Amino acid sequence: MSPDESGTAFLLMAALPAALGHLCHLVLAINVASGIGRREAVLDRVRLALFAAFWVSSALLLWGHLRVPWWHWPWPFRAYAWLCTLSGLVIWPASTLGLALRPRPAGIVPGEATRDLDLSQPGRRDDLIGDGPGAWLLRLPGNESLRLGMRDWNVAIPGLPEPLDGLRIVQLTDIHLAPCFRPEFFERVVAACRGWEADLVVLTGDVVEHDAAIAWVEPLLSPLEARLGKLAILGNHDEDHHPAEILAALGRAGFETLDGRWTTIQADGATIAVGGTSAPWGPDVDPAAMPAADLRILLSHSPDRFYRAARWGVDLVLAGHNHGGQIRLPLIGAVFMPSIYSRRFDRGFFRRGRTLMYASDGLAGMHPVRYGCPPEVTRFVLRPAPISGKWVMSECLAASSRERPAQQRAGG
Repeated sequence: MSPDESGTAFLLMAALPAALGHLCHLVLAINVASGIGRREAVLDRVRLALFAAFWVSSALLLWGHLRVPWWHWPWPFRAYAWLCTLSGLVIWPASTLGLALRPRPAGIVPGEATRDLDLSQPGRRDDLIGDGPGAWLLRLPGNESLRLGMRDWNVAIPGLPEPLDGLRIVQLTDIHLAPCFRPEFFERVVAACRGWEADLVVLTGDVVEHDAAIAWVEPLLSPLEARLGKLAILGNHDEDHHPAEILAALGRAGFETLDGRWTTIQADGATIAVGGTSAPWGPDVDPAAMPAADLRILLSHSPDRFYRAARWGVDLVLAGHNHGGQIRLPLIGAVFMPSIYSRRFDRGFFRRGRTLMYASDGLAGMHPVRYGCPPEVTRFVLRPAPISGKWVMSECLAASSRERPAQQRAGG
């Protein structure tokens, strides 16, 4: 190797950490932009612009580095190169490790009904694959979109009253009904859910992905049964597919829809307050309007409302939207995540004070491709848990914040 060639090889190697960090900044920008509440048509243009800016800037930065090593650049460009190097060597690996090692919150135990199903059995995969846009993705080798994880969890709720001990909630989310699947795929999902006994069935948004599939909502979801009722909200994708028609179809399927409001349910002498929101795409709930209740649940399409729900004193948040990333790479996990918090709420359980949230992997997606992240439906069996000192403080603060608006309305 000539001196010139060895010098070029050294410069290329020296640029790798900064190049990785530059890529990490692109991922962060796309994730944050995808979570700010704009329509998908707008976000598609934003993402395209970000990718274009990334490739152009990468080419210019590499060209400049091969001419003059980046550590000799003028300070603004040198500072960005140092930031990229720090992101590539420290920040991204540290955040990835933190996500991988994040412990499950205390009081969460898998139930006996947890299992994995291959929905293409009995029969053939083609029995479940339609002829709509994106159907070819379902035929990719290793695509797990036609599998189903039945996730059953015993969940400890601080201060849960005795009448609600054993309350069973089944969550479906991000169904994305579209003709790339045959209706039989969703029929088998619903049939699997009906094998669970449920007190509440909740649907947390992104019901429809294609206008032609709105007609599927009523016949597919009507068979779901729950002792205390079925509740639903919309998601950001529903906003692009005649949301009023979707709401009407959900009503005919027996669902009470809650976008932007609260409702109460009486259960064995106890009161459950349930709110629903598809914010930032749809209406948010008013915390001052949250009814007094023994258990407070928020159905939020996006997990980004978690910190607000914790401030409001909500006990349980059920969310979707992020799909677990749909593609989870070995050691790295999910990369693209449509959230202003990027990968923080990728999947699973999160606790803040007494507030517990579950972010589901969902059932489908705009693009029906899944690797390392099969679809899931989830059942939660609620159990009482003692209120620790931290939870007591959190509850007192939340109660105080709820009382103040009421006092203000009363002139207090």
